[in-house]
Amino acid sequence: MFTCPQHYDVIVIGGGHAGCEAALAAAKLGARTLLLTQSLDTIAQMSCNPSIGGIAKGQIVREIDALGGAMGRVTDIASLHYHLLNTGKGPAVHSPRVQCDKKIYQFTFKHFLEKQPNLDLMQDEAVKICTDDTGVCGVLTLRNTFYHTRTAILTTGTFLAGTIHIGTVMTPGGRYNDMPANALSQNLREELGLPMARFKTGTPMRINARNLDFTKFRPQPSDNPPWTMSHFTDPKELAHKTFGQCYITHTTLQTDKILRENFMRSALYGGNIHSQGPRYCPSVEDKIKKFPEVTSHPLFLEPEGFYTEEYYIQGFSTSMPEDVQRALIASVPGMEKCSITRPGYAVEYDYANPQDLFPSLQSKRVPGLFLAGQINGTTGYEEAGGQGLMAGINAARFVQGKEPFVLRRDEAYIGVLIDDLVTKGVNEPYRMFTSRAESRILLRNDNADLRLTPHGLALGLVDPAYKTPFENYRRTCEALCAGHTPPQGDLGPWQLANARRYAEVQAKYAGYFERNQKEAEKLADLDHIKIPDGFDPAAVRGLLFESAQKLREIKPQTLGQASRIPGVTPADIQLLAIHIERFRKLKNAKIAH
Repeated sequence: MFTCPQHYDVIVIGGGHAGCEAALAAAKLGARTLLLTQSLDTIAQMSCNPSIGGIAKGQIVREIDALGGAMGRVTDIASLHYHLLNTGKGPAVHSPRVQCDKKIYQFTFKHFLEKQPNLDLMQDEAVKICTDDTGVCGVLTLRNTFYHTRTAILTTGTFLAGTIHIGTVMTPGGRYNDMPANALSQNLREELGLPMARFKTGTPMRINARNLDFTKFRPQPSDNPPWTMSHFTDPKELAHKTFGQCYITHTTLQTDKILRENFMRSALYGGNIHSQGPRYCPSVEDKIKKFPEVTSHPLFLEPEGFYTEEYYIQGFSTSMPEDVQRALIASVPGMEKCSITRPGYAVEYDYANPQDLFPSLQSKRVPGLFLAGQINGTTGYEEAGGQGLMAGINAARFVQGKEPFVLRRDEAYIGVLIDDLVTKGVNEPYRMFTSRAESRILLRNDNADLRLTPHGLALGLVDPAYKTPFENYRRTCEALCAGHTPPQGDLGPWQLANARRYAEVQAKYAGYFERNQKEAEKLADLDHIKIPDGFDPAAVRGLLFESAQKLREIKPQTLGQASRIPGVTPADIQLLAIHIERFRKLKNAKIAH
């Protein structure tokens, strides 16, 4: 074994959306960081749709941005189409979504990583997480290089023992034409003992737009002015851009007929795929099977870049054979003469049970091992980015001997996401929705900076030079909400417009905010009650058997987390609160003597 002379504080394994945010965060916080990836040419690749944001997902990206992450800024640089979703509903569910030039996005993120101090990039494949009596001690790669580290972050996406399905054809792959990480998957299962299972996801075919008849589609122009994804982007920076256009169409009865005649040739219904897929992003054959009364499904044509004729067809995800995919395309008005450039496919992959993690995203079994992204059973770039950011922060704080940084459910969608994962677990790929957040009226996309930028500044992720402009903006928002003239500060016109819009929302929904804030405070009270070291909740007499079993499995860190475990009742929580207080008094009495 060749021993690398360099020692790292944090090693990030995987260069997708979770890995990029994790590596940047750890390096920004002063940890010497290495990003290991199979290919530097696919860093931050948009393996599926060429867009960032969406319902609840846009809120997550704004939160990543407010904390000092990069996804929002990269999105604005690569943007080619903006659309604010749900504008016909209340502000709690207004969600920004941005089509991107996928290559500009990918190489912009790569450039961010290359410029970041404390961060090295290396093209190699991790095959083993090495451990000693204290936890992680290093990472071994395919080239037989050993890197010393006390902290590793796994952000492996769909690559762990990945299998690609197109009809009855099965090939190894974590992504089409990219080899899976089989050795690492085996290491995690057999040597580290992580509880693993399998999920599946899929992607639509891509087509050449050269022969599309756009007159048969309904155009969806970009919003003007755009709602930027990053708080740090001045809309003036986008004024020179010529934005692209998306289009909407629908499947037909002929599409329905083709699918029904070929169900058994699909990997999904032909018996090759046995794992659970995402309920809220089903394949087109799944839609036809589960909703037989619906004879027309919407399709969204999305350009993949400024300098390509390739289009992504949102809503046409499939694992049908290629000949069936060609027939499906020809069945849609306007697409009759176009050709497929890349077939749609499904991918099965290993993931780890997220209930085996602490809220910091550190493994309960292996100290110093953190997991983020699809390896935790989630789906989506945004969910991955949010987890990657938090894992990067906490890995750096771990090696620095600092307490973990954990966001509450009433503070951020990222807090909801991670709490759901580590407390409730997953039985299908997890996707964020606004309905998952009890405090969604407080967790809007327009106030993500007011909620989280103070954390970003305190952590050291947000440039200190932004502190004064942010404080000026915050004071302006507070003054406008109170009906006062805002203080004189160095605010741009776009920031003043944002502050006025924020104040209008606060005034209009004041009653809802007050009621929701009180409910959030009650939940937060329970989250402030930590379960002491040495106290075993599962051993408390009088608990329901199911509750004791769940508490033993999940090992909650606070009473609030215990209260959200499925099967744990309010009576159980009351009993735990009494015994926690008794335990503390006895411990204090022993210390006094």
